[in-house]
Amino acid sequence: MTYYKGDFAKDTNSKKILIVDDDETFRHLFAELLNKEFEAYEAVGVYDALKVLETITVDMIFSDYNMRDGTGLDLLQVCKERNICVPFILMSADEGNGLSRKAELSGIIFCEKTDHDFIGIIRGMLRKEQIIRGNDDY
Repeated sequence: MTYYKGDFAKDTNSKKILIVDDDETFRHLFAELLNKEFEAYEAVGVYDALKVLETITVDMIFSDYNMRDGTGLDLLQVCKERNICVPFILMSADEGNGLSRKAELSGIIFCEKTDHDFIGIIRGMLRKEQIIRGNDDY
């Protein structure tokens, strides 16, 4: 199930961020936090995220690693196959299985769910993406 819980009166240039996590509480709280500055869309897993990506273009994907229907790295692989090239952040409550290294090898960022600077990480990645694409307006 997909939700958009943002303010439709927001600036039409707001960055769209897809949050993919099967933990409903975390996903909703994180969306509320992001909606203060961005348009946050929610998906409950890999399959749901792919359905969302068929209907909207997002500026960033923020995905949990371990979900009921696959992993965040599975989602990343399908995105690459479909030429969906946006900044991708992999997150997990547990870094114990080398996720930081796996993310690095995949060309994405990893952060733990306990990281308190999610917004700073997102801003930095979006700013870097704008510079790479030659559009320095963010």
